[in-house]
Amino acid sequence: MPSSKCSSASPAPNPPISRPAAGLTLTQPERGYRYSLDPFLLAGFSRPRPREHILDLGAGAGVIGLLLARSHPTVRVVGVELQPELARHAAANALANGLADRCHLIRADLREAPRFLPTEHFHRVVANPPFRKAGSGATPPDPARAAARHEATFGIADLARVAAALLRFGGALDVIHIAGRLPELIVALAANGLEVKELRFVAPFPATPPRLCLVSAVKGGRPGLRVLPPLVVHDRPGRYADEVLALLHPERRKGGRAEKTLGGNQLRHRDNWTILPRTEIDDNGAGI
Repeated sequence: MPSSKCSSASPAPNPPISRPAAGLTLTQPERGYRYSLDPFLLAGFSRPRPREHILDLGAGAGVIGLLLARSHPTVRVVGVELQPELARHAAANALANGLADRCHLIRADLREAPRFLPTEHFHRVVANPPFRKAGSGATPPDPARAAARHEATFGIADLARVAAALLRFGGALDVIHIAGRLPELIVALAANGLEVKELRFVAPFPATPPRLCLVSAVKGGRPGLRVLPPLVVHDRPGRYADEVLALLHPERRKGGRAEKTLGGNQLRHRDNWTILPRTEIDDNGAGI
């Protein structure tokens, strides 16, 4: 079940570090979990329409939802994150970047989301889930890193089931995953009525095989797949390709002028969490 609002008196057991990225100021735990390039790639791939209600499954530090909310000023985002410390960072990041009015965070088990969120409500679901099957490869000793890397509590089948339950008909699921599990992902999505409509592979360098894939699936969509040109991360060792640089530095696409922030509190107010308790969401989607 979702938690109640976090107490501002609770000390943070893992001191936060601040890191500017893509026009946002983001905090994350000093040890353990670290967000990577993946959420920036997914946010660049996702194309919300105006006034969409978006659900971020496994929000982590809230990066994907904040990127979408900043780039699309009329959308509203609800993130669900199980780990308490990451949920606190996600809520604090929304507050620090002036987006707490449109980005809310629920601390809860993602698998139980259809029990406390209105079904068939969201226009879009985004997800950067754990890539590895439980028990495969070396498991990091840090629990937060292990949960982000391996499917300890949330796998591909869970993602497909939960997304299908919470998406409205015609809504889209945008997800990033490793390319080697693409067949498994497509099968799971199809079994839940989600038709893959767009696919883009992500390769480290121009001449290397893709390691990741970006997938968009539509609930109730008709068959027909559009394969986009691959996204190349590095044009040479040590340098991001121009498309990736544009995702990390969006101000460069605006004549060199950085976007203005939307105001709000600064990081010194990071204890004023904006985590939504269950009671603030009713069957009509109030508070979302």
